[in-house]
Amino acid sequence: MTVGSSRRRQQAQRPQRAAPNAAVRGEPAGIGSANARDPLAHEVRLLGALLGQIIVEQAGREAFDLVERIRRAAVAVRRGDDPTTPARLAGLLDGLDLDRAELVGRAFTRYFQLVNLAEERHRVRVLRRRRRAARGGVLADSIAGAVGTVRRTGGRAELERLVGRLAVTPVLTAHPTEARRRTLLLALRRSARLLERLDDPRLTPDEDLDIRRRLREEIAILWHTADLRPTGLSPLDEVRAVLAFFDETLFTLLPRLLRSFDAALDDVSLDDASPDGRAAADSGRTGTRPPLVGPFLRWGSWVGGDRDGNPTLTAELTEQTLRIQADHVLRGLEAVATRLMQTVAVAVPDEGLSRALVSRLARDAETFPDLDRQLRHRFLSEPYRRRLAFVAERLRRTRAFLTGVPGPQAGRYGSPADLLAEIGELQAVLVDDGLARIACGELQDFRWQVEAFGFHAVSLEIRQHSNVHRAALAALADGAATDREVSPDVPLGDVLDTFQSVQRIQARYGEAAVSRYVVSFTATPDDVTDVLRLAAVAAGADSSGAGSAPATLDVVPLFESAEALESAGGILGALLQDAAYAAHLDARGRRQEVMLGYSDSNKECGFLGSNWLLHRAQVELVETARRHDVELTLFHGRGGAIGRGGGPTHRAIRAQAPGTVDGRLKMTEQGEVIAARYADPEIARRELELTVAAVLLTSQPARDQSLDAVVADGSPVLEELAADARDAYRALVYDDPGFPAFFRAVTPIAEIASLRLGSRPAARRGGAEPGVAPPIEELRAIPWVFSWTQARIELPGWYGLGSALAAYRERHGEAGLDRIARLYRDWPFVSTILDNAELSLARVDLGVARRYAALATAPGDDARWRAIEAEFGRTVELLLRVVGRDRLLDAAPTLQRTIALRTPYVDTLSQLQVRLLADLRGRDADDPDRERLLRLVQLTVSGVAAGLQSTG
Repeated sequence: MTVGSSRRRQQAQRPQRAAPNAAVRGEPAGIGSANARDPLAHEVRLLGALLGQIIVEQAGREAFDLVERIRRAAVAVRRGDDPTTPARLAGLLDGLDLDRAELVGRAFTRYFQLVNLAEERHRVRVLRRRRRAARGGVLADSIAGAVGTVRRTGGRAELERLVGRLAVTPVLTAHPTEARRRTLLLALRRSARLLERLDDPRLTPDEDLDIRRRLREEIAILWHTADLRPTGLSPLDEVRAVLAFFDETLFTLLPRLLRSFDAALDDVSLDDASPDGRAAADSGRTGTRPPLVGPFLRWGSWVGGDRDGNPTLTAELTEQTLRIQADHVLRGLEAVATRLMQTVAVAVPDEGLSRALVSRLARDAETFPDLDRQLRHRFLSEPYRRRLAFVAERLRRTRAFLTGVPGPQAGRYGSPADLLAEIGELQAVLVDDGLARIACGELQDFRWQVEAFGFHAVSLEIRQHSNVHRAALAALADGAATDREVSPDVPLGDVLDTFQSVQRIQARYGEAAVSRYVVSFTATPDDVTDVLRLAAVAAGADSSGAGSAPATLDVVPLFESAEALESAGGILGALLQDAAYAAHLDARGRRQEVMLGYSDSNKECGFLGSNWLLHRAQVELVETARRHDVELTLFHGRGGAIGRGGGPTHRAIRAQAPGTVDGRLKMTEQGEVIAARYADPEIARRELELTVAAVLLTSQPARDQSLDAVVADGSPVLEELAADARDAYRALVYDDPGFPAFFRAVTPIAEIASLRLGSRPAARRGGAEPGVAPPIEELRAIPWVFSWTQARIELPGWYGLGSALAAYRERHGEAGLDRIARLYRDWPFVSTILDNAELSLARVDLGVARRYAALATAPGDDARWRAIEAEFGRTVELLLRVVGRDRLLDAAPTLQRTIALRTPYVDTLSQLQVRLLADLRGRDADDPDRERLLRLVQLTVSGVAAGLQSTG
């Protein structure tokens, strides 16, 4: 944010001529020759300088000077050089009126948002540098690296087996963890693209200056963009927000990823690398032969289908969701067909045309006579262009039909299978004409996109709470009217309408558009079979009165409570023994998905207790499915925050229990995680590459065998640790009747509950007043974790671990901790959970957290805070002892440095938030400034979330 002198600001506006590099790049003064060595520091300073200029321009020099004084005081406090600086910073913040508080909050929030862009660009820069430096351009943790490892350790047969059964399904959800508006996200993407262009060494000085001008323009717009949504989000707003990532990244990324995988499967060894370091795979056969890999990567979505606790989502909105999805994907497919029509300009004489192509073109001419005349006039000797133009026209008419927009529909495709048949026919003709490179090149990319996305883009999944189904069946048994509520604001008719809407969607878009039904809080086999009963009832009660076949559904039980996770294997076993359900499963190919809930189990059992429960449940589920000859896919309901199962995805995959992956992975991508992973195409490719590589490596039988001994040795240890950790956590959170009030006092939970982050309320059950936090039992896990993150305590990501380690040492002595240290080295599950806890602990700031704790003044609150502080100290001490480090994150110095550099700025926003919270809570309900104070608190929530790069 710093700008320095007026002269320095002027220098930042024009290229420096002192050195050729500066002349080309237009670097701001004061950076010097260090830029080549530290481009991230250069970009952070550049963006800070530009933001400073905009603050001066838009708010005045006095405003900028105020922000700078606060910034410098915050940095000085962290350095600890001057004991008077904490008081000076406190005085500056205490002296802010509401206008200046808003100015400071916005300045620091924008700074973090811009710094996050610079770090994102630097990640891409480092990744490209690593790829260039890697032998043969292959990173060990890439898909090609994993393919090489599997080929060496398991042989070709094992590689072919894994590739043949590989299935990776990220599921996009609308969980309300994205604190930024879509308007803000789009503005930041525009700035990111400009920043990327600045990284081009080929820029001329005038091009560089123009990009900087446009960056200032974008930052000026950003400065005036409201952080808070003026109205609540509707489910369709969430649908459109998610589909922005489909358009921007997912649609075009898919063929790139599959192509790189296909290239890795060419029978070329890295030992054949040429002297210049390039692998012989440069001359591999991918793109000249049929692919060796299918579209194993497919996306699902809950956005527009997740009804659990969201009564605003109706059957009509779900059907509108499919219309919107179809519009997006069909526009994309039409654009691909049009581009191919423009590029495949291969001239073929009439006598050289294949019979199949002649026949197909004749049928096209009969269906589209006017278009045929136009195409013959333009492309008489270019039959492939004509054929692809007809494909584009059919797609346009298909879109008109599926979305209900006016326009001709004759000649549309009946299903994606019809389009795939035409693409296959065209590929065969091209191969016969000696054009295999075209058939297996971009035309194959087109085929992959149709296979993966169909005409529905992403497979929509329905989710509803088991209690709703149970109440609906009871109401039907009583002969209740359809307007009887079976859950707050959910009438019986809405439940039946949901199943009927699935029938209509499948009839129109195909079964792949929506076929999975997730049952929240599954506790018994009946919770699964209830869905099939309701589907049958709904099919017999359609508007025609004649009845119809029920919707074709795969029912997915979601185990998320501690009791359900402990009994998961037994519940699944009983379900598979049910005769009616077994018949249903036979009709579905004996494939079963089971979902595991990371968030609610963590809120109920604590960090370590939840992780071990989930690990044991997976093992039991896999063993049960194997006994019943069922192919099981585990669906991991992970959040972005560590307290909700988050952390690096590829490490989480490598930590899975032996035998539980086996080539198939399904996982949720929630809230801000979607933007973090899929906003930038290069980062999206890298994240998916890491995921696929981890699935391949984790699915090797040799890997499972190598872990059998350590898992057998370590399981009793984890059983003991998890029990102690769970007891400590529940003693604090659930056994103390005063804790809920303490939680509401020390965190901004009530203010977060009133943020418009999503269409779902903060609690599953209705009845809570606006701005009032619901009871912990009813509170969703997202605001629970989000609130502790804002208060800089991160309690769901570590609490109980220290007590467990201390109890284990007390029973087994120092040798016990040494045993855990060996497990940390040898068992990926243990290393992952302890490393995740270490990251959570590193983000804790007790100095700031004490200010939040001071907001709690009820009897016993001091003791509660002392318990948290003591557990923190205990956990840090014993965790470092186990992992063998002196300080938190010593093994991750880049991350350690990033947190340290951000901390002073986050501190400023946190301290401002505490002061605003105290002021807000001290005001009467009818105080005219109360609403503005609430908005300012929420502004600091956005800023802290940007600074910590974490919400819930």
